[in-house]
Amino acid sequence: MSAPAQGPVGALPDERPRADLGALRQRWQAAWPEALAAWGRFTRLGAPTLHGPGTVPEGVGSFAWFSTTRVSVHVDLAEVVALGIEDHAVAVLAHEVGHHVLSPGDLTTSALLVARTRAGLVDQDQLAPLTANLWSDLLINDRLQRRAGIDLAGLWRALGPGTSTVMQTVLRADEILWGLPRGNLTASDVPVAEREATLVARLVRAYADDPVGGAAGFAALLRTLLAAEAGSPATAQDPRRQARPERGDREARRRHLQRRRSTLPQVVCGQDEVAGAVPGGLATDPRAVEPVRHPALDPRVVGDLGLGAEEDPVTDAAHHAPGTDGEGAHDATGQALAPADYDATLRLLGLTTDAAASARRWYRERAAPLLVPFPVREHVRATEPLLGAHEQWDVGDELGDVDWTGTLLRSPVVVPGFTTVRRSVDEDAGDEPDRVPVDLDLYLDSSGSMPDPTRRVAPIALAGAVLALSALRAGARVQATTWSGPQQVAGTDGFVRDEDRVLDAVVAHFGGSTSFPVPLLERTHLGDPVTGAPPTRTRPCHVAVISDDGVVSMFDDVVRLRWGARPDTELVAPHEGTAARAVAAAGGGGTLVLDVSAKGAETVRDYAVGYRVHAVQTQDDLVAFARAFARELWGSSTGAPASAPSRSTTASSRPEGARRDR
Repeated sequence: MSAPAQGPVGALPDERPRADLGALRQRWQAAWPEALAAWGRFTRLGAPTLHGPGTVPEGVGSFAWFSTTRVSVHVDLAEVVALGIEDHAVAVLAHEVGHHVLSPGDLTTSALLVARTRAGLVDQDQLAPLTANLWSDLLINDRLQRRAGIDLAGLWRALGPGTSTVMQTVLRADEILWGLPRGNLTASDVPVAEREATLVARLVRAYADDPVGGAAGFAALLRTLLAAEAGSPATAQDPRRQARPERGDREARRRHLQRRRSTLPQVVCGQDEVAGAVPGGLATDPRAVEPVRHPALDPRVVGDLGLGAEEDPVTDAAHHAPGTDGEGAHDATGQALAPADYDATLRLLGLTTDAAASARRWYRERAAPLLVPFPVREHVRATEPLLGAHEQWDVGDELGDVDWTGTLLRSPVVVPGFTTVRRSVDEDAGDEPDRVPVDLDLYLDSSGSMPDPTRRVAPIALAGAVLALSALRAGARVQATTWSGPQQVAGTDGFVRDEDRVLDAVVAHFGGSTSFPVPLLERTHLGDPVTGAPPTRTRPCHVAVISDDGVVSMFDDVVRLRWGARPDTELVAPHEGTAARAVAAAGGGGTLVLDVSAKGAETVRDYAVGYRVHAVQTQDDLVAFARAFARELWGSSTGAPASAPSRSTTASSRPEGARRDR
């Protein structure tokens, strides 16, 4: 529901005889059951929060708002009095219930609506939430007016027609939908886009039960009207976001209310979500990137146009939805939002301000269907706990260790340290072998030749997320290291079980030169050659590297590089190189996941002794990699990883490294 601009603002509540908000609150509370019943007799929702003066959260900017994360409805009664709609409690409350029942209904649908309206608006991102709310309002109001008999038209008359062309168009669409004469809701002295209003009315009926399906078309229809009224981006900001002045500053409040009632278009109901909430499924929902179709060219709206497939007028706005570096919503992983578009959508909803956090969510969600069984090792036999006898529990011991049943059986009077007992636990050799997961040592190339995972869909980074999340799911520890040029190394700084820290390394990007951190690999698996410290790993470990042809820098003691230092270094045989000795000492095998062609992968196999090499450049390659990884490292019945293919490479046959110039 959207409120247009009214005529003279009139006096504020502070200038009127003081309203009896207590009585008004009782009337609106009594109207709540009828508002729920408008959506069906089985509709249940917590009672609305009816705010008084000074209790409205700052920045809401509306007299009514909802939250899909809190599943709540809120109303500012002081603003209700100011707008003169005290007698429309059922209409307002039923409308807010509709946001929980019909559109958006939940946080994921709300995010989808914003993503779709953003695609339809093309270059006016800041208006996407407002447009999505306006579209939801149209669907809700039409359902309530026609099916439930709620007087939404009366509420509009109380609010007034306003001076906005956009709102005049929306109100004219309501007149058409509800069979009202022209001028019943609209103003006679304000221009109305009649053709657009007719299309809006038909669009509402065509997508009455599919809010996401019609959102992009609605945004495309309103785009020119919004652009004309919004002016510059600076003036197009949603006025609801402006903080309400303090109660004591009466003149400032007057100007604030006037501005809210006259600026394009003022949405009555606001949306207030919990920062950090995650709209599950947004990153993988194909509806988010469907082509944008203007209602005038939509067969569901105007019927069959008789156009052939080659003449399909579907616009390609969705293919060019604004991103931070020009990439559209369609990308290498098929029908899904790109990370940049995913981040923009969350920002517009106020759920995040951190691109890295958005990227973590995106890769976590995209990797979930591709997780693979991670290898484990079986020890000779596991131990099982065996309950022993009671022993004394003394003051200072863990309170959770008290056996209260045994204590009360010993004495009904509990005296800590005297009558309290605890159960001792012994260990007994079990019948089943103990299974310990193989840890993961993950190295991710973030040099300039690698795509930035926070801006583009990077199948190679997604492969890293699949490996890391698979290991963590199996109970393994992960050391994730992002690397680029010399001294450009970051990561978890050891083996951890923290998923966010691991994914931070997956999505990090330096964008510099290429120099694999061989000393770190050596310290982890062979020990520190300078100090003599032992290896930092404590159990079998799988070594995985995510890179492109820059992986050759990992074997700089085996391959003569065409760039960088060490031109006169004496080379060793591939099986004697640091990388080969490290993977052998790690005891869990090694994997190189490379953004190279099949021919490039063959070249790497010539000197990557002890490592399995996989070329991953597309989504199909990623699926094939996940399947091959599971087959190779989980194929045996014991769960031990299969041995890497061995190659006999002599010093005379050492390959020359080749890669793109940087």
